[in-house]
Amino acid sequence: MRRLSCALLLLASVAGCSSSDQAAPAVEVAQTVDATWSTDARVGREAMGRYAFVCSPNPPESDRGAIVWGSGPYTDDSSVCRAGVHAGAITYASGGRVVIEMRPGQEQYVGSVRNGVETEDYGSWGGSFAVVR
Repeated sequence: MRRLSCALLLLASVAGCSSSDQAAPAVEVAQTVDATWSTDARVGREAMGRYAFVCSPNPPESDRGAIVWGSGPYTDDSSVCRAGVHAGAITYASGGRVVIEMRPGQEQYVGSVRNGVETEDYGSWGGSFAVVR
């Protein structure tokens, strides 16, 4: 009985361990887009689904002003890369891959300030997206 208890304790402690070096599981996407910081998500409006946008690191200041409407969901004419920074998926310094999920339009979008990005309020719009990763 004591051996069984020790074995279960050991198994529980090993199962509870995780490595911060483990990569996040892959997210299946319909298309990957090499994006600029002004690229919006309208490419996916008709098909819905998930899309990946690859955003370059260190955009010039002029590109950091691309408009973003809403706080998640965002309007589909918003900058995907800036929405990715706003949502915490990437940073300006590192850039990276932003995965979004296309969603139907909303009646209202509320702006906010997160991660140094200020987004704007907007009324009804025909398509939207959420940052998944």
